[in-house]
Amino acid sequence: MAENERYPLGQEIFEDLIGRNKFALLLLALIVVTALATVWITAQTRLLTAEQGKLVKANRKLENQYIHLQLEENSASRENRISAFATKAELQSIKKEQEVILLEKK
Repeated sequence: MAENERYPLGQEIFEDLIGRNKFALLLLALIVVTALATVWITAQTRLLTAEQGKLVKANRKLENQYIHLQLEENSASRENRISAFATKAELQSIKKEQEVILLEKK
């Protein structure tokens, strides 16, 4: 080899990687793909966890509304039963002039 001639090191490295170390190159590619997949799955998991938290909160709110609606329905049905009984027994509401307030002295 002459003194002024340069050795093509880059070409030799490339040929070595492609020619002799195909298995190592394949493993490197698989490691990179696996790492990217892990990062993507972790990000998706975090997004889904946040969405699940929002859905759980909305579910609790709906459950509370349902309970309040049941209570309202029960109290409305009681009032209807009382009104029906009062009508059947011919009871009437007390007028303001008919009210008598008793005070107890100590």
